[in-house]
Amino acid sequence: MQAIPPPPGTSAQTAPAPVSPYQPPQGFDKAKISYSFERWLMIGIILILAATLFSEVVTMWGPPDAPGDEATLDDISEYLSDLDGYNDLDRVVTSIGTMLQTIGLGMIGYALLREAHSGTHEHTALRVTSMILGILVVTNLAARSLNLV
Repeated sequence: MQAIPPPPGTSAQTAPAPVSPYQPPQGFDKAKISYSFERWLMIGIILILAATLFSEVVTMWGPPDAPGDEATLDDISEYLSDLDGYNDLDRVVTSIGTMLQTIGLGMIGYALLREAHSGTHEHTALRVTSMILGILVVTNLAARSLNLV
């Protein structure tokens, strides 16, 4: 037996509710782009590993070979030019590696501090440990270039 269909409604249609510019559109899944502790932690670790590998590129080739005992003035000037280029490359690659490591550690520290602050299902000891680890990571980043001498 089938149910009786509902009676037809009135022909007057209601106007759709106005869309607020401050709210996401219908069907927008905020969970896909929202904060995730695991995501920030993994991105930070990947950046640190990439910086470590990137910094080893210069060591792969090594400095230029020193001229032999019977080197001419041209050989010595070419060697000094090559050595200067090698030192510049080493400085640039090391700087980029340090920046990537700093960003990665900053992301890990932020994730630890945020997780310690907003975690509701974790044990208090785990939240306190996360807070201490986050503070240590951020303090380490801040104290890297600090010189007291």
